[in-house]
Amino acid sequence: MALTPASLLDRLKIPQPVPADWQRLHDIYVPLLRTSLSRLGIPDSETDDLSQEIWLVVLRLLPTFERLRDGSFRTWLRQIAVNQVRNWRRQKRHLPHEVGEAALSQLEDPNSPLTAQFDLDHDRHVFEKLLAVIQPDFAPVTWDVFRRFAIDGIPAAQVARDFSTTEAAVLQAKSRILRRLRVEAAGLIE
Repeated sequence: MALTPASLLDRLKIPQPVPADWQRLHDIYVPLLRTSLSRLGIPDSETDDLSQEIWLVVLRLLPTFERLRDGSFRTWLRQIAVNQVRNWRRQKRHLPHEVGEAALSQLEDPNSPLTAQFDLDHDRHVFEKLLAVIQPDFAPVTWDVFRRFAIDGIPAAQVARDFSTTEAAVLQAKSRILRRLRVEAAGLIE
């Protein structure tokens, strides 16, 4: 019997995860961290170092992470980022463009507009990155059918005509790719 593939987070919590999975998580999250830090007003000269500091905390603490509800990884990551930015502020008081406490407090508040924007940016970014990760697992035509129907919003009948296939095949392509995406994204996006 074939084993059900585990999500990326699940694979990283085993005693000796595959280095490629750590790299995949890094490639997904470090660019998002850099963008988020820039939006907070962190000087560009500091975003690389600070995002790496956040990443090191994630690496150290991920084995103890417990998914309690939808969005808990995103919330956990956001709190690590807030704590590391506060540490950075204490160490770099001389910088003229340091981020204010008000912005950090907003990021801690699950109901703030800044948190809503972070969550939206997170989900969009992770979705796009994971789509790129799973794309090689599918035939190019299957991927093109999926993208036209599920992403671009072209009606199934039109996509079927464009690709000389059936509407059922279009729906099946969407179903197969979304199933694979759900497995890979479990715990990262809901």
